[in-house]
Amino acid sequence: FLAVVSLDTMSSVRAYVGGEALWSKGQKDALYYLTRYTETGNELAYQRHLNAIAVPIGDRDARIALEQRPPDLAAARRGFLQGGNHPDDIAGIIWLYQNFREIGYLKRAIQNWTATDASLLQIADLAATIHADISNGSLSREAIENYKAQIDHINRHITPLTIAFSQSLGEGSRAIKTVLTIVNVFAAALLIALMLWHTRNLVAQRRSFETALKAEKERAQITLASIGEAVLSTDADGKLDYVNPAAERLIGRRAADAYGLPLASLFRIVD
Repeated sequence: FLAVVSLDTMSSVRAYVGGEALWSKGQKDALYYLTRYTETGNELAYQRHLNAIAVPIGDRDARIALEQRPPDLAAARRGFLQGGNHPDDIAGIIWLYQNFREIGYLKRAIQNWTATDASLLQIADLAATIHADISNGSLSREAIENYKAQIDHINRHITPLTIAFSQSLGEGSRAIKTVLTIVNVFAAALLIALMLWHTRNLVAQRRSFETALKAEKERAQITLASIGEAVLSTDADGKLDYVNPAAERLIGRRAADAYGLPLASLFRIVD
């Protein structure tokens, strides 16, 4: 169970790191294509900007959905899908966020992630304004330079937050890996100790049984040797394996030579 939980947790951490890479690429591409669109007015550049900005916006919407009480898991799933995350990873991403968001490095990573929301909204609003001006044909060279300056300002503001988000998430993933490794090593050592303790008890119990069986056998032999009736015993194949002294006196010393022979052979010897 511990191994399964550890693997699921590491898989979720891996998904988070992969999602952060898509998030960072999305916001960088959004600024790049917005700049291209501002310079050229090419509608294809604007569509690429919209596709790129949809990635970090989707992740933002998913995080907001998970912050609700109760969390809107369906909206969170839609947001993470929009963010380019693999469908099989989304359940783990949601689980990790809900259970570890207040812990150490992951908490700091989420804080850095949240701090970028304002810049993302600025990018979206600025893009809509630029698109409206270009569509109206009223974008002058001075306006183009002004918009490019605003894009550059947003980029300078969001870049440190993006780097901090990536670094803190990387530190968090390494910290979680270290903790899980320690826990699994400790659990393995505990299981080995329990196994050795249990094995020692089994060996001691077996020795106790053997001692008791030996003592019981000795008492039985003493009892058989002391009674006056003749006692003979055979094994499962019908061969003689025990004759008490009374039986030896009754049938003669030759019985001593008959051990290991069928009981019928003893009777022939006696006859």
